[in-house]
Amino acid sequence: MGAAALLVTLARCALAGPPLLTDDPDTPGPGHWEINVAMTTTKESERWESETPLLDVNYGIGERIQLKYELPWVVVHENGQTANGLGNSLIGVKWRFLDQEKAWLEVSTYPQFEFNHPDSSVARGLADFGYSAILPLEFQHRFGPLVAFAETGFIWNQRRSNTWLCGIAAEYEINSRFSLFGELHGGDETHLAQDQPVFNLGFSWKFNSTVSLLGSAGRALHNSAGDSPNFLSYLALQFHF
Repeated sequence: MGAAALLVTLARCALAGPPLLTDDPDTPGPGHWEINVAMTTTKESERWESETPLLDVNYGIGERIQLKYELPWVVVHENGQTANGLGNSLIGVKWRFLDQEKAWLEVSTYPQFEFNHPDSSVARGLADFGYSAILPLEFQHRFGPLVAFAETGFIWNQRRSNTWLCGIAAEYEINSRFSLFGELHGGDETHLAQDQPVFNLGFSWKFNSTVSLLGSAGRALHNSAGDSPNFLSYLALQFHF
């Protein structure tokens, strides 16, 4: 499985730390909501796939736990034909069990479960058939304005090949309102024989204490399998209250 198949798997699982694919140990905080209303786009050869919108709802329980629910509206354009419909849902619980205040690293685990809805999206290629379980670990360390983080884990698929995921990323805070991001994110089937990392650059622009604009764009670094994404992007308004 090349980078395009990996990216479709990650996009449909919506496994990401906005605006990147790689997630981090941060949680919204006790009693706080973090809601991302996003648009994602992937171009692979003659196929365009978008999640427009992607609704990503997160709620903080205490300082270390986050509950998550995601649901996309998927639009696919291929060979002059366009189809759209409800994608797969994703639920998850993040638990940050180690903080940098007490150790050198922040570490979390973020089990998630993806499932179908009873509609025709699977038959029309808008959603994957069967269930998926995502079992990752996230790591983070802050060096002043620079935050380095990484993620590794395993995606078990009921009807498709099982997949590893891995990513390294960094955030640099220009000031209290604007940050830049970069990442390398990859993975493959369990043998990891044809790993093709995806490169992403992104930003976060905080308008006020409630609303931020998030964005990223990238592509695969090489195309040895012939099916790598030509382009991928993420754009979202994030609401935090």
